[in-house]
Amino acid sequence: MYELAKIPLNNEQSLVLAHKRTMKLGELAGLSLVAQTSFATAVSEVSRDAIQDGVDASLTLGINPEPESECGIVAKINDRRHLIIRQKNPHIDSARHLVDTFTISTSEMGSEVQLGVRFPAGLCFNDAPIEWWKKQFTTEPTESPSDEIKRKNSQLQELAERLRTSEKKYQALTDSLPLMIFTAAIDGKLLYANDWLKKYTGHSVASLNETNWATVIHDDDAAIWWSNWAETPSNGNTFRAEVRIKHAEADVYIWHLATVKALRDEKGVLFWSGFLVDVQAQKMVDRTLKDNLELMETKQKLEKYQHELKLNIGELNRSNQELAEFAYVASHDLQEPLRKIQSFGTVLVEQFRNELSPPAQDLVQRMHQAAERMHVLIKDILTYSRLNTQHQAFRPIDLNVLVQEVLGDLEVNIGEKKARIGVEPLPSLYGNPLQLRQLFQNLLSNALKFSAPDRSLQIHIFAREVTIFDIPTPVRNREPAYLAISVEDNGIGFDERYHNRIFQLFQRLHGKDQYAGTGIGLTICKKVAEMHGGTIAAQSHPGQGATFTVYLPQRVAV
Repeated sequence: MYELAKIPLNNEQSLVLAHKRTMKLGELAGLSLVAQTSFATAVSEVSRDAIQDGVDASLTLGINPEPESECGIVAKINDRRHLIIRQKNPHIDSARHLVDTFTISTSEMGSEVQLGVRFPAGLCFNDAPIEWWKKQFTTEPTESPSDEIKRKNSQLQELAERLRTSEKKYQALTDSLPLMIFTAAIDGKLLYANDWLKKYTGHSVASLNETNWATVIHDDDAAIWWSNWAETPSNGNTFRAEVRIKHAEADVYIWHLATVKALRDEKGVLFWSGFLVDVQAQKMVDRTLKDNLELMETKQKLEKYQHELKLNIGELNRSNQELAEFAYVASHDLQEPLRKIQSFGTVLVEQFRNELSPPAQDLVQRMHQAAERMHVLIKDILTYSRLNTQHQAFRPIDLNVLVQEVLGDLEVNIGEKKARIGVEPLPSLYGNPLQLRQLFQNLLSNALKFSAPDRSLQIHIFAREVTIFDIPTPVRNREPAYLAISVEDNGIGFDERYHNRIFQLFQRLHGKDQYAGTGIGLTICKKVAEMHGGTIAAQSHPGQGATFTVYLPQRVAV
């Protein structure tokens, strides 16, 4: 340590001189006025304690120029007492927090307190400036304590006025900007907020601190917001985060970009300074651009799929057309050999019965029955194939007349079953008369075929208007309104687990020995309904009859 000045501490006048010399030392060291004042205050506090009991004490001022000793200014207060090191001393405790280094030592000569403040970064001194400093202390004019106090008070008043003016300018500037500007303590508690922040959120500084911003920050963003406050001091000086802030007047959350900077000194963070910028429009633009890009990619994929689907549908239609034509030709060509088989069987039974043995007669009879079943099957296949190969224009049809004609065709069968059939008034519509005749003939034939042996058969035919939401099965082309035409019976019914199966080609729920048929009738009904823009569904329970309902769009109604 290089000694610059030594001041005896024995009265209040020496205390004033010690404060003055300490301020001068801080000024020569290039410290700020605040740092000068802090150092002088700390020295004064310890010096006041040293002269309190009027014992001989002294203050030595100097510098430590060596880097390894932490270059800076030093003040030593020597006191022959040991009371200076007592545990509870407000003067000592106050001084300890105002300087960079503070040590207390004792010896036979008494106590010594050393206070130090480091030079500004990178600054150390050699012998030439030290001699110049000594000269400054010896040539400095004296000043009375009262004059010095007046001068210091004047300086403090001037500084306070400058500070008030600066604060007013800062507030006027921040209030004029359409940004939320604030300063906050280390823990995030607001110290200052401009008018825009208070108007936007509808909360005062005190209210925001009380709720910890919970009423204005979106719940999903609060964790990110406060984690940045906690992590930034150790990771850097600035953090940025996108958070949603609630607009008090509109009562909606708006995206903002928060930029918060930590202001530090050598000891750590002093306070935070930050601002919030509305980025809602930018977020919407970014979202729109992203959505447009995704929409464009989806559109390209959809166009590709539509092209592939169109090719597949064309290929499928061509294949179905060829298959239908093949079924039609094959079924038609099978008619001739089948008629010969039936004719030859009839000749054998009628003309050569006596010449055939009983087993041969049984074989011929069975052959004749099989040929008859084949005839019915080929006839049904031809009927089904004609639905695809023979397209006829629709024309107005009175369903009341059409159903009566079908009942006339089935008169013999109805009489054998002693069936009672009730037909409510039916609508007129545009359609293919041949196809619709096949549809009702198959539905009524099924009702007659699957009658219950223990009760009289009753069949009820009726129609009603429904919407698309009343239809239990999918419709290819959705229409808002439909006609529901039902054929209801009290026959043997079936398990609804097989609802979809009964409309498939060649599917049967009963053996051929129980009920005759090829399994094509209901498939034809479904095909006819679909060719008229509708569909067909069934409701049933075993032993409780069945209801088959054809759903046709009302646009086909006359």
